[in-house]
Amino acid sequence: MLYPDLAYSIYDYLHYDTFGAAALARHNHLSRENMKKILSIVGVAVVLAACGGGGDDAPPPNAAQGFWSGQASTGTTVSVAILENGETWGVYSSGSVILGALYGQTTASGGTLNGSGSEFDIAARSVASGTYQGTYSPKSTLAVRTSLGSVFTGSYNADYDNPASLAAVAGSFSGTGVSASSPVQSPSVSISAAGAITVPPSLGCSASGTASPRPSGKNVFNVTVTFSGTSCALGNGGTASGIAYYNTATRELLVLALNSAKTDGFIYVGTKSPA
Repeated sequence: MLYPDLAYSIYDYLHYDTFGAAALARHNHLSRENMKKILSIVGVAVVLAACGGGGDDAPPPNAAQGFWSGQASTGTTVSVAILENGETWGVYSSGSVILGALYGQTTASGGTLNGSGSEFDIAARSVASGTYQGTYSPKSTLAVRTSLGSVFTGSYNADYDNPASLAAVAGSFSGTGVSASSPVQSPSVSISAAGAITVPPSLGCSASGTASPRPSGKNVFNVTVTFSGTSCALGNGGTASGIAYYNTATRELLVLALNSAKTDGFIYVGTKSPA
């Protein structure tokens, strides 16, 4: 959710399981262009864990919050989004192929950060838990070393500081989604000015949900989608929640979401149709 080349989309629900695997393994991966969008939009950290809550005595905003993108020592491109509550989402890729996704929780103070979370390896169909630590310069640079053996250095993307707008994202989108249990799909998605998400029936599965700007006032939407139909990868009545990012300049949307157990989800990248 986050960079000049963007595409942070939300709704790869039609037939999408966790941050994919089988689909990519069969070469049914997202196009190079969409991949670049995904990596440019979403990210902000590396290997992360569960999210934090609010409350009347909520802690101050995470000092390392923002959109971050850069290279890992493994040679992959990483895009991460660290939210104000420390919740972290990201993806990593090589060339035109998305290799995996990241989700977790980051804490940061005084120029140092640490956290723990999960890495979803699409090709291997595996989930690895890990921790990480590093340093950051607010709205500038980030450097992280993970317990899984990789090092990531990233730069800040100022688009994070532009408020998310339902008026701007409202419209119809065409794009692609990926999951573990099915090949890449091309669902159409519509978002109303009130934030209602609609995915029409296709192959026995439809979906509906909501998108709303996060209370932080940053360029990130909260997204929740519920599936309907016996052929849905997340099951009839299954729900996935996550975040989305919309690039007003390129009209591209990127969405990442997981089920409540954080074991399944979807990635969606779409382009808004002309009005």
